[in-house]
Amino acid sequence: MYLQSLLVIFCLLICSYSQDTTQKPPLPEDDPANFRDQNARKMVKLAGRHWVKKRTYNVTTPKGKPTCEYAEIIKKVPGNKYTLKLGAKLGSRWTSGNQTLFLKKTGSHPAPNMLNFTRLRADGRQGHLLLYSNYRNCSIVRIMKKNSTDYRCDMLLTKEAAKR
Repeated sequence: MYLQSLLVIFCLLICSYSQDTTQKPPLPEDDPANFRDQNARKMVKLAGRHWVKKRTYNVTTPKGKPTCEYAEIIKKVPGNKYTLKLGAKLGSRWTSGNQTLFLKKTGSHPAPNMLNFTRLRADGRQGHLLLYSNYRNCSIVRIMKKNSTDYRCDMLLTKEAAKR
């Protein structure tokens, strides 16, 4: 009986230890296997407008819900900074504005992988992690809203790809 009790305790200890040491797979933005597709410096070199084709969340502004949105790099300024133009169609009117976009590195990335800018004034400046870009016509960014644990994603397409 004593030997059986020791065996049970030993098994429980081994099982609990193995559960504590199991690692969750890394998030896509933290997985080194994806780093080659997450170079924000390459992405911002794409000319023209990047249209929001799909998103995993809803957007509402004080002026209503946008029916069409785009982002466009206007120019590079010294450092990892760019002038970014954001535009949206609200109802029957278009609105747009320029702001500063900062490129930042997170974790062990060898190149900047985050686009940092203010999309909605109410949210303030936020990091938009580049999850994927083919550096031709498609990019996917992840946004972590402040005071939230929800991941939100936008799929951005260049004009030519968005028409398809």
